[in-house]
Amino acid sequence: MLNPTELTEALVSGKDIELEYRFISDEDHQQIYLLLLQVLGNLDRLFLTEVVSTILKELLMNANKANAKRLFFLTEGLNINEASHYNKGMKRFLEDIIHKWDEQEKVLKGSNLAVRLRAKIMNQNLIFLIENDAALLPQESERIKARLESASKFNDLSDAFMSMADSQESAGLGLVLIQLLLKNSGIGPDKFKIETDGKITRATLVIPKQIVPLDVATKLKDKIFAEVDGLPPLPHTLTRIINLCNNPDSDLGVIANEIERNPAISADLLKLSNSAGFASRNKVNTIVQAVKVVGLKNVRNLLYVSGVRKIMEGRYSKLQEVWNHSNLASYFARQVSQRAGLGKLSDIAAVGALLHDLGKFILLSLDPTLFKRLASYQKHRDLSNSTILEEISTGISHPTLGAMLARKWDFPPDLVHMIEFHHRAFMATNTIYTDLVDSVYVANMMCDYLDKKTSYYAADSSILKKFQLDDKAKFEETCEKLAKAYEIANEEN
Repeated sequence: MLNPTELTEALVSGKDIELEYRFISDEDHQQIYLLLLQVLGNLDRLFLTEVVSTILKELLMNANKANAKRLFFLTEGLNINEASHYNKGMKRFLEDIIHKWDEQEKVLKGSNLAVRLRAKIMNQNLIFLIENDAALLPQESERIKARLESASKFNDLSDAFMSMADSQESAGLGLVLIQLLLKNSGIGPDKFKIETDGKITRATLVIPKQIVPLDVATKLKDKIFAEVDGLPPLPHTLTRIINLCNNPDSDLGVIANEIERNPAISADLLKLSNSAGFASRNKVNTIVQAVKVVGLKNVRNLLYVSGVRKIMEGRYSKLQEVWNHSNLASYFARQVSQRAGLGKLSDIAAVGALLHDLGKFILLSLDPTLFKRLASYQKHRDLSNSTILEEISTGISHPTLGAMLARKWDFPPDLVHMIEFHHRAFMATNTIYTDLVDSVYVANMMCDYLDKKTSYYAADSSILKKFQLDDKAKFEETCEKLAKAYEIANEEN
């Protein structure tokens, strides 16, 4: 296990650090992510964590696979420098090694081929070196050069998907992804290079002190903004009650009378007031009782949810899967926050989780084909954060878009933060919303894990630890137990 604090202190004090691997596991990537959080946080470049993490993961995996390729050719008695051997070996390498990568751990750990991740700070620039014990072949160098040149022609990842959909080279799109990340983040494509000295291959990544992120402009982004502008405000009948709830001097009887005019909201409020979270000895039968039991803040949040559902379902009726995911995440957020001793926040965390994917309604509706491709690409690489792909494909991610909608509809700051940072909880660290954001982050990761969209090791282990879920077996067991409890609760309703 790495000691991120110790390694960060060494870097900041002017020392070089080096990590060496034979086989890089998902757990290793998770540890490197934690190290990046500390290092970039210390250098006041925390906003680059996802970008740098994604690039390093891509480079480390490519280096590991390059070592595996050399080992495979040696084991099979094939001369990698001979064209006929190379073509024959590569076909089998893809089938026997790349498509069965998890089986290579024992083989690579028993070899003398290593991958090294080195880091140092020079003139306030953070420099990463990724080395592997296999020299690039001339044809490999030419292929990498061609890929990097082609990447400069793409404005966004959606262009790359269209142009490289039939490519059989697994690293091809990865290098394009790296170039787009470097360009759009403001780091710059010129801060990255790959070279060989005939013995090893080295990739160099420089993170400069001064960084100006590029505003990614795409045709789809323009459509997205137009769509947001065209969405109606929340119904006036709801905003009137919301304003009453925001006024501590409001008469509960007046609020109850306003709610009673809306049968659907009245039914939802009575259901909420009699749920397990608010259950009292006596069944709640009147709206006045329900308002007292639930509290004005929860009544207000119920109104936000009701208003959003009415608008979204009226406009994007075919996206029930988003609501299904959100309902499960809401249940999980309530449960994990209560288990972590954050019971007072569990109600608002549940609402935040219910609304966390608002932005997906628009993205999935405007270009469903693109987002299916993004989901597929992410699944094969197990990225810790899918939103980074959205940003370099459309210029905006679904959490950012969701936060735009939340502000358009005058949501309170706690809801806005949970929506905006549910994939990047580290951006809300040390704020009054940290616990809420962390609760929604964990709930969303648990749902994605159950849907096989991500792995346990893609999650931020420091946040998992906060919720006593930093043991893999316990995390998996908790996911299964809560999913079963959710099913039972739904059957009873």
